[in-house]
Amino acid sequence: MEFRILGSLEVRENGHQVPLGGSKQRAVLASLLLRANEVVSRDRLVDELWGAAPPATASTALQVYVSQLRKALGRDLILTQPPGYLIRVGDGELDLHRFEWLVATARAEEPAEAARLVRQGLALWRGSPLAELGDSFARAERARLEEQRLAALEQRIEAELALGHHAALVPELEGLVREQPLRERRRGQLMLALYRCGRQADALEVFRTGRRLLDEELGLEPDGELQRLEKAILNHDPSLESPEAARVERPSVASHRRASSQTEAPVPPDSVAVIDPQRSRVVGHVLVGRRPVAVAIGHGSVWVANADDGTVSRIDQDRHELIRTIGIGAPAIDLAVTTDAVWVANGSDGTVSRIDPGADAVVETIDLRGSSELVWNPAYAVDADDDSVWIAAGPRHVVRIDPTTNEPSAIIDVGHVPVGLALGEEALWVVTTAERALRIEPHTNTATAEVPVGDPVALTAGEQAVWASDLRGQIWRINPDTATVTQTTPVGRGLLGLCATDGMLFAANNADGTVVQIDAQDGRVVGIVPVGHAPTDVASLDGKALWVSVQGESAM
Repeated sequence: MEFRILGSLEVRENGHQVPLGGSKQRAVLASLLLRANEVVSRDRLVDELWGAAPPATASTALQVYVSQLRKALGRDLILTQPPGYLIRVGDGELDLHRFEWLVATARAEEPAEAARLVRQGLALWRGSPLAELGDSFARAERARLEEQRLAALEQRIEAELALGHHAALVPELEGLVREQPLRERRRGQLMLALYRCGRQADALEVFRTGRRLLDEELGLEPDGELQRLEKAILNHDPSLESPEAARVERPSVASHRRASSQTEAPVPPDSVAVIDPQRSRVVGHVLVGRRPVAVAIGHGSVWVANADDGTVSRIDQDRHELIRTIGIGAPAIDLAVTTDAVWVANGSDGTVSRIDPGADAVVETIDLRGSSELVWNPAYAVDADDDSVWIAAGPRHVVRIDPTTNEPSAIIDVGHVPVGLALGEEALWVVTTAERALRIEPHTNTATAEVPVGDPVALTAGEQAVWASDLRGQIWRINPDTATVTQTTPVGRGLLGLCATDGMLFAANNADGTVVQIDAQDGRVVGIVPVGHAPTDVASLDGKALWVSVQGESAM
């Protein structure tokens, strides 16, 4: 069975379209599909179908619509579960789930693969979602889905700009800016593409037009990112060079401002840099596997997940030497260290590996694909303590694993693709593609708070706060007790890794090859350390040394 909502509502079986009945019946199915694999209450369905003034026969009519849908789709597909109904959607059967998974997966890939995955996701769209449904709830959901499509389109353009396709993108971007002139990220992409084509004056005129429109229609100034881009264009900043013109080892804009005299990157690609945060400088590096993406510390060692060769590197923390390379046999993309284990999330392989630090070997591989409760199975991220292992898995789940049995003890539906997670003092925090940070209560395995943040990329938890970075280059400081944003700090796009320690927050800037040091209390940027190439993650145990994974090419 194939369900389609990214366009007119359709259900296909064995290549044939299934008749779905009238508009109210189709609206019931649409509402269930928008919340696939979760219970939708009867009261909510009645409200969505008839609004504030339902007829006296609404409850009976709803039962009839569900009965007719069961006849069309099969009796076992729509379940009655108090206080309402649930539709079971299997692995990859809903086009929305496939789209969200492709877009989320693209974020961790190199630009060429990222562009391909997002294009594949955008190809699933067949027009305005739920186009034939005029109900108020459908209009609201349509606007939400359309925003996801627009964000994915901009993500694809970002990847193609990184590939040096600026000349080919200019006509498309000019049309997109005309369609939505107040969308600032898109305007910035057009400015950058024009500048790389040698059209500096046109790029600046695009900025001036946008500033005038924002002022006239909203009484606002352009956001900080757009203003920084204008200044960089005026100054012919080297960071704006196209990829084919830029040097492979390129210092950051910040290092230029600090009159850095370095002409070469301090560390080679596929290595882990060691930084002295007191002196804000690189003091060494250790070569590891291909495309290191995550770092964690424990057992007197630094552990590094290498995505391209499917290994974990173990580095002696004191001697700064590689002491072991452990084969995972899958694209290791994140890891966490506990008292007796190192846990590795294996991305698209859909598995989690348990390494015994005493044996330097994988002693257990947990296959999440074996759980029929999961709609999709990739393991995006992992965090752990001695009581539980938490995995961001599939298009909308967090899986909790009991380390004493190596079996899932809970599967938590977080509503959208989980991008990252972090264990705080008394809760698990999860960020999703719905631009939300969720606080999960470990005792009940339920979300107790939801905090709006930007389109999230990375997440970390400290003693007094939780921090998330977003695609626009801002860091959001969240009070874990009140579940409110208390501060935002604009730093620059590309913040893939975060680490909080000893009153400081450190961010690995994948886009400009630096590690940014931020005061955890007031949000001031107090130091920038060039490491070169493309840092992906940063870790520290005591604040005395930072360990930074560095790959060859930017993922942004």
